[in-house]
Amino acid sequence: MLNPCVQCGKERIDGKSWKEKNGSSVIEHTSTICPDSDCQKLVEKAIEDRKMKAEILLQKKLNAKASKEKEFAQS
Repeated sequence: MLNPCVQCGKERIDGKSWKEKNGSSVIEHTSTICPDSDCQKLVEKAIEDRKMKAEILLQKKLNAKASKEKEFAQS
C-alpha cells in the first residue's frame, strides 16, 4: 500500500488533478482522497480543525507580541 488513508487505512485514489504554471515550469498537482466518502468527510473535518487551531494560535502569538511591543514602548 503506497498511500493509505490516515483515518481508515484504505488505499487513497486520485481525486482532482490540475496544472499550474510557475515561471517557465508547468507543475501538475494531484490531490488524493479516500474512496469512502464518509471517511473523507471526517478527514477533511480534521484538517479544517487543525488549520483553525493553527490560525488561532498564530493570532494569539501576534497579539502577545503586539502587547509586549506596546508595553515596551510605554516604558
